[in-house]
Amino acid sequence: MMTEAELIEIMGQLQHEVLRRWIDHGWVRPELVDGAAQFDASDVARVRLICELHYELRIEEDSLPVMLSLMDQLYSVRQSMRKLLSAVEAQPEDVRKRIATLMQTQTRS
Repeated sequence: MMTEAELIEIMGQLQHEVLRRWIDHGWVRPELVDGAAQFDASDVARVRLICELHYELRIEEDSLPVMLSLMDQLYSVRQSMRKLLSAVEAQPEDVRKRIATLMQTQTRS
């Protein structure tokens, strides 16, 4: 876990007011411990992503909710695909071959 001050320090150009605004918008959801925000690894990654989108790619804050929503959806789909792949891999060889054949057939049409 990391404090707000530690997070600001490692992010460089990020300012406290901006981070607090992102938290108020719900783009980052740190855990509150004794009234102070504590950021776990996923929070830090999320802040790093938002910083990259905003500061490096110059995406305006008004557009960030759309970008973050799309990225969250993509992440969710990737998680579902991993679970599906794991379930398919757990099947007997003949079932996996039938699934592969069906996928090839559907890809062609």
